[in-house]
Amino acid sequence: MKTQPVAPQSAATLAAAAERLSRLHASRDWPTPSLWRTFQSTVGAHVLVLEGSQIFDIEPDLIPAFEQGDPTATVLLATALAQGRRTQVHQTPDVPPQSLSLNVSASCNLSCSYCYAGQGQFGGAQAAPMTWEVARGAIDRLLAGAEPTAPVTVGFLGGEPFVNRALIHRVVKYAAHRGRALGLDVRYAVTTNGTLLTPAELDLLRRYPFAVTVSLDGDRQIQETQRPGFPFARLVQQLQPLLADPGLAQVSARATVQQSFDTLVERYDAIHALGFQDIGFSPVRVGQGCLGAPDWPRFLEACVALGRRELDRLLAGQATAFSNLAIALRQIHRGHCAPYPCGAGGGYFSVAVDGAWYACHRAIGNLDYALGNNAGLDQSRRRAFLQARHVDAQTDCQTCWARYLCSGSCHQEAAARTPASCSFIRNWLDFCLDAYCTLSHHQPQWFSGDTHGRQS
Repeated sequence: MKTQPVAPQSAATLAAAAERLSRLHASRDWPTPSLWRTFQSTVGAHVLVLEGSQIFDIEPDLIPAFEQGDPTATVLLATALAQGRRTQVHQTPDVPPQSLSLNVSASCNLSCSYCYAGQGQFGGAQAAPMTWEVARGAIDRLLAGAEPTAPVTVGFLGGEPFVNRALIHRVVKYAAHRGRALGLDVRYAVTTNGTLLTPAELDLLRRYPFAVTVSLDGDRQIQETQRPGFPFARLVQQLQPLLADPGLAQVSARATVQQSFDTLVERYDAIHALGFQDIGFSPVRVGQGCLGAPDWPRFLEACVALGRRELDRLLAGQATAFSNLAIALRQIHRGHCAPYPCGAGGGYFSVAVDGAWYACHRAIGNLDYALGNNAGLDQSRRRAFLQARHVDAQTDCQTCWARYLCSGSCHQEAAARTPASCSFIRNWLDFCLDAYCTLSHHQPQWFSGDTHGRQS
């Protein structure tokens, strides 16, 4: 939501609230500053009400009252606190699966050292590519129960999914046909290294509404070091036709950042020069190359340096492709407040080659994440899975001011949370809150455009 001043209250409202607060204060049962957080931006002082992610402008001299839990602050925020309590942030979702990723391939033509999927084999959990029978069963199950008023997404993962290109083509055509018959808006997603794209794949991606994520880490030296097995020049040649003419596809780049990273600006510029208009950076949190305690402050510095440069572009009325910043700004604007970092086990599932349904595509073979199969879901296991992973149930998240913006971080990476990695998230969100207030003050029209600020 756009920042707004704290709403004025009538004298009668203030008197009644003060009386209630006096009683609550005596019983030590009145709201504390953990329900909000003050911060300052380049355009003033603000308070973030955590439930509902509501931002209000305040006078700087009110900051001590908010930080000390003065009852006056609670009175001023009474309406916002009540509105926040009406959100569903404390509830465990009970929604039909709306999105599936099919792990169609159990192999990959590259050898990335940090690959969580073990080239698609997941430590032996997947030994062969997915069959048509398994894929069709998963699609039928998804479409039969999906909410008809919302888009349905079918994704493709691996390994490298286009190793099993014939199945992808068949699934897309089948899902499109079945979706039309059922009156569903079916969309598609694929994460690919981009090396196996042929004219037939380019035609498929252009003709159907695909979100295409290309795993691309930077310039030639970085790409060939982190993702050995394919020449950078040939990769660029493969990708250029899609970038020049994406058709219905929305194409983005995701760059993996390892422990040995330097800066992000040069990586971003190299990827942007290829024609990508959506570029995100993802740090390795578990396994080989994961960031350690000394790396997180460096990663923050690199993100903020790129973020400041791109914020200057936005303030000048230009666009940005830095999706880490753009997504955060838009989430803050719409009052993003979530108990989970993603839809895993709620509206999203990942299907293994044997037809087992897992809550997360990174957890194939992990029985803690196995919640059913093409025949149906185990609803009691599913509910227990979601209850245990609600951000309110995470001891180290319960008192964190960023809990409903961060949402506890990736379930798969939760065990690897450290004070350093959590500090990175809070400090990055601090920067984004400042950037949001600054941008909404000077260029509010950016929020009426698309993901990159272009007018729709």
